[in-house]
Amino acid sequence: MISIELILIGSNKRLCMTVDETTKIGDFRRYLRRFFGIKNECILILSEQEKITDEMSLSEAGMYTGSGVVIEDE
Repeated sequence: MISIELILIGSNKRLCMTVDETTKIGDFRRYLRRFFGIKNECILILSEQEKITDEMSLSEAGMYTGSGVVIEDE
């Protein structure tokens, strides 16, 4: 399990979420959209990798405890 910081730009809030590191990036983004009611694609996953795909797991993408996800919904 890894703890990821969620940075909500519009509301100026930060939350922490614990996630299984084997979760796929695409599933994680879909979960965030559903949970926060996000209607657009503005979910930026901050990672060590230059290019990440929806098929990669969070650990394959280089995410670890303290990694950040920037969310902006307009």
